Amino acid sequence: LPGHGESEPRTGPIPISRIVAQLDELLGDERDLTVAGNSFGGWMALHYALHHRVSRLILESSGGLNRPLAVPLVATNFDEAMLILRAVHGPRYEPPQWVIDALLERASGSPLLRLTELAEHDVEPHLGEIGVPTMVIAGADDGVVTRDYSEALRDKIPGATLHVIDGAAHIPHLQQPARFLECLTSIS
Repeated sequence: LPGHGESEPRTGPIPISRIVAQLDELLGDERDLTVAGNSFGGWMALHYALHHRVSRLILESSGGLNRPLAVPLVATNFDEAMLILRAVHGPRYEPPQWVIDALLERASGSPLLRLTELAEHDVEPHLGEIGVPTMVIAGADDGVVTRDYSEALRDKIPGATLHVIDGAAHIPHLQQPARFLECLTSIS
């Protein structure tokens, strides 16, 4: 996604419309797509599914609701860094010092803080329009997107199912890959 990882822009605003346009360009008029997204990528997957024909939708620890997350998006001190890292990796996660340092260095340049056009791309009022099989996957220990949040997302999408993976937090595909794969292969 623009501004994430090593992708440009490395500084300045990141309009949601730019992200959406790049998804449109990448996926084009493909048919029979299963679209999946984790966290912010889940919000973008929802946006894509509302505007394009997809066959299935998989939302892993997904954003998309117009409500605050359980933890701040950036850390400005050690305690906030530990709060965020344990929310993402689980309550017993003990990060090496370099991970804490890297998170603190991102405090001012985080892509999520640089997003613009948030209100214009609010998908929550339209979630009832999603008419494809949708699976919401959540880590039982997710401290970013709480169980209540995932349940609300499931409840707003007609026919959506929720699968909660024990031993996973905000990144179930990485933290419990075998269980995550079981969920994926169960979607119809």
